Amino acid sequence: MDEPSAQCRHDRGKNAPGIALAIAVAMVAPLVCALGVLGGIGSFATVRHLAQPWFGASAWTVPVGIDVGILALLAWDILAEYLGLGWPVLRWTAWAFVAATTYLNIAAAHGSATAAVMHAAMPILFVTVIEGIRHLIRQRTGMAAGTRIERIPSPRWLLAPRSTFLLARRMVLWHVTSYRDGLALEYQRLLAVSRLQQDYGRWRWHWRAPLQQRLALRLMPPDAMTRPTPDDAEPPFSEPPIRLIEATASILAEAEGGGTDLSQAALARKLRERGYRVANDRLRSLVRSARAVLADNAQRGEAA
Repeated sequence: MDEPSAQCRHDRGKNAPGIALAIAVAMVAPLVCALGVLGGIGSFATVRHLAQPWFGASAWTVPVGIDVGILALLAWDILAEYLGLGWPVLRWTAWAFVAATTYLNIAAAHGSATAAVMHAAMPILFVTVIEGIRHLIRQRTGMAAGTRIERIPSPRWLLAPRSTFLLARRMVLWHVTSYRDGLALEYQRLLAVSRLQQDYGRWRWHWRAPLQQRLALRLMPPDAMTRPTPDDAEPPFSEPPIRLIEATASILAEAEGGGTDLSQAALARKLRERGYRVANDRLRSLVRSARAVLADNAQRGEAA
């Protein structure tokens, strides 16, 4: 009985921030709506009276249209901010209309400082609350700290669902926030896999490649593609494995001992007979490494 109860307490503690946020939203949302409605009602009569000479019986549409437009612009702006598609023009236009409405109400006060403060109080409160909501959204989604992971475009999900899922998984595991950086890192990972396949075989590299190289594919740091490298640095995973070099050196030594000169095709065939697979464009560098090993062994033999 003690263990389930402890697990339940752990789950409640884990979900506490989400529950608190839901309660806060449920409490704040009606208050914000009420503040907006009260502000609209307070300025309705003043703006309608000022619009009466030009609009006549339809003067009520001016304050209603302005207030509805402000609410629509702010709601659209908050939604776009949450989706990471913020457009400042929406907010600036809404605040311009709020400022215009406030100015009309202050102008109707006929120079009374008390009336001017009362007319400006609600718009200032409304603007402050909306900006607080925007700040909360930016902090909650990670946009303020630059830690929000960009969404992968929908057409890619439709055209290549499996590779897109793997890309999204690696972006989350490596915390790559930029979609373009994720594509570049995935390209480098595919290059590393292709080199391992050339060295150890299409499938056998999963268990024959050194552990360090296999772990590098899973634990590759997100900034690996931006690290400065010397101009003469070798690309990762380009060096042939030691066992392959030793096997090549052994084959070359046997051929030289028998007085035969192996061609690249014959060398590749003998390597395949020993269980090694090497791409043709890598044979030349492999032979150079093998001959360097033979030369080093010869020097050691002479020194002994």
